[in-house]
Amino acid sequence: MAHKSQPNRAATDFGTIKPTVGANSKEDWIGSQLKKVYDEALLEDIPSDMLDLLSALDDSDKEDQETGEETSK
Repeated sequence: MAHKSQPNRAATDFGTIKPTVGANSKEDWIGSQLKKVYDEALLEDIPSDMLDLLSALDDSDKEDQETGEETSK
């Protein structure tokens, strides 16, 4: 990341972990950041091609159960 006043020079604090208010340790800060990323990922929509694939797999499993065949997993 570039320094604001000198864009071609790297900022001296780049890559430094600065725990936010309420974080007692670096581990607490990392945990809260991981939770934030995980929560954001849960809110993302599932792509339609992935839903189509899951639907096709469900249909395949239903057909196998109706015919009495076992699927290898």
